[in-house]
Amino acid sequence: MNHEGTKTRRSLRALQLFLRGFVASWLVLFVLDASVLADDSAKPKVAVFPIAGDADEKLRERVGFSLRSKLDREGTYEAVSGVEMTEALGKEKVDFSTATDSIEKIAQPLAADVGIWGDLSGKTLKVKVFDFRQLDPLPFEIKQDINEPTDVRFVSEKVLEHLADVRKFTHMTEEAVAHDATADELWETNPNLVVNGDFTEPGKWERLYMSERHEIKTSSALPERDKIVIYSITDADGTPNNVLAMNLSRTAAENNGLAALSQAITVEPATRYRLQFRYNSAAPVLHVFVKGYTLVKDGQGGTVEREIYRRQVPVTGGTDGKWVTIVDDLNPQHVTFPVQLLRVDLYAYLQPGLVMFDDVVLKAVGGQTRKATDAAIDMPTTRPSKRSN
Repeated sequence: MNHEGTKTRRSLRALQLFLRGFVASWLVLFVLDASVLADDSAKPKVAVFPIAGDADEKLRERVGFSLRSKLDREGTYEAVSGVEMTEALGKEKVDFSTATDSIEKIAQPLAADVGIWGDLSGKTLKVKVFDFRQLDPLPFEIKQDINEPTDVRFVSEKVLEHLADVRKFTHMTEEAVAHDATADELWETNPNLVVNGDFTEPGKWERLYMSERHEIKTSSALPERDKIVIYSITDADGTPNNVLAMNLSRTAAENNGLAALSQAITVEPATRYRLQFRYNSAAPVLHVFVKGYTLVKDGQGGTVEREIYRRQVPVTGGTDGKWVTIVDDLNPQHVTFPVQLLRVDLYAYLQPGLVMFDDVVLKAVGGQTRKATDAAIDMPTTRPSKRSN
């Protein structure tokens, strides 16, 4: 692939994107509020290539998974799945030294707009990030050390912050549980706000897997691979008990994961809430969230939910066949918009196997204990335009 041909193709592609964006902007002004145009089909795609290097294979796979899952959760981009990447790559080897033209050639059939590739050798991750829509032929180069497996999360965020329109990731410092007397008393007396949190009936929860979204129903059998059901087990005291059971294949675990989403919960401003649930995991890692939404006009006389808050419950793993109880406080708020609704997102990933949930409870426990701040809110978005080390 010669340089002039590549430059010409990028110029034409940039012109097409400009014209498409110009027309779309005018349509937005006359048809819909721009805040609700979050159509997945319009999202630019990112091809995250398998990370090369001499570090442990599982750690390298975890970096790739972290990049894809954070892209999916952040929402600006769509990540090409790990399976699609493997098929597109075939027998070709890609590492940090691979030329941009070669990366673009592999990514083109995937309709990818951005490529991320590199090495993890020893403790040092070196990756390149290149937006094929830009005329600059030089990719970003990023170098970060991973001293502990828990560093993967933060290193992945630093990489993704080099993508256009991805804001700086922020982490709220929020105490897991504040056991003051008022909160503990309200926990004992206030009602559970989660509909069907004990899974005594079918429905009221939705299964989310890639683009699939279905109501979860009861079943007399454990779920098939990548399915979720409400299933009856026998507790230690011999009594029957319904639980929510999900079964992750390796493909699901190492790519998009599997999630169960609760019905929307109406919440009050300036109020702290406490989440509690039990789980039993053969191997899958839990990454449970409570998501907060505000309601915005959809341009057609109605309203839609817009996610503006997310509380991440501390990550937990397999339980060796035991039931474990998790408790976490949250202060749902946003610096600009009111958080009007919450949904509990029971999300599992990374390792295949069966995981079960029970007794999902969310209660109001008094006034909030922290104030939202967002240092990134006034930061301009940037696009890659030069090499960065």
